[in-house]
Amino acid sequence: MKLLPNELELVTSNENKIILTNHRIQMTDSVWGQSFFISIFLEDISSIETKYKSNLLFLILAVLFVLGGIFAAVNGGGGGQGSGGGGTFIAGLIIGGIFFALWWFTRKHVISIGSNGGASLNFMVQGMGNEKINDFVHKVSLAKQTRVNQLFKQ
Repeated sequence: MKLLPNELELVTSNENKIILTNHRIQMTDSVWGQSFFISIFLEDISSIETKYKSNLLFLILAVLFVLGGIFAAVNGGGGGQGSGGGGTFIAGLIIGGIFFALWWFTRKHVISIGSNGGASLNFMVQGMGNEKINDFVHKVSLAKQTRVNQLFKQ
């Protein structure tokens, strides 16, 4: 990254893919062979959000299969007279459990930095605990406040 005049690097994250300076925050990354670059000047940051992103379809399918298994067990499983629906209930629990595990293991912790009317900078948090995440967000907020104060002093 080439620095602007009077620009200092403050923090890097995610193997130097995220760089915070006293003027801007930028992300450089490559996904499926396509590289991209996003840079937001600190005074243009409108929001900072930490969240979990997940595929909600997996969770919905998990609940539906478990409920379907329970429904089949209560109503006899459709296997004729005397059938208890135990196999259908177990199958519903197992398939529901698999979908729940898929939902759980595909969740991603993401930091999203929004800009005034422009693109958002979204990146997965890799190997950072909650304390480090909070520290990073605090450093971005502090750098933004310092930059805004510097701009309005002139």
